[in-house]
Amino acid sequence: MSLSERRAAQLLTALDSVVRTVRYVAAKDHGQTMTGTLSGILKAVSAADQRPGDLAAHLMVAPSVASRAVAALEADGLVERHTDPDDARASRIGITDLGRERLAEHRRYTLQRVVAALPDWDDEEAALATQVLSRLDLSLAAAPTAHPLTPPKVLAGTTAITLLDQVESAPAGEAA
Repeated sequence: MSLSERRAAQLLTALDSVVRTVRYVAAKDHGQTMTGTLSGILKAVSAADQRPGDLAAHLMVAPSVASRAVAALEADGLVERHTDPDDARASRIGITDLGRERLAEHRRYTLQRVVAALPDWDDEEAALATQVLSRLDLSLAAAPTAHPLTPPKVLAGTTAITLLDQVESAPAGEAA
């Protein structure tokens, strides 16, 4: 018994809806809470200091996204850089006492928001949702990166297609 394309499409639609709803709620909370990337970095470095590249990999974001987020957290005094004891050329990011306070505040606020948003849910329903989402996360993360089908070239409108065509048709070593 395998997953049909019809059910896969329904699953993707539901996931897309959840992601959009979470983003919408987060936007309404602007100024009250922090973005997922910022809180993800604080959570990661609250356990142990980490290299910026490791943070990017852990959060599954581009290194430049992690770098900008670390810079913002550093400017707010929530994290600090330390010399990596294994490689003096590298740095590790660690959480400050203020960062721990803000992370704890964020956790409390987020938990209160979820409890308030789900008044008709009980612990069993939440446990089932957690189990299903965790399994989905593990399955997607374990999926092979190579796919037998060639992905479509279209990323956006005609501008993206034109840019892709220019890059692909440029001689090796030349920029379009």
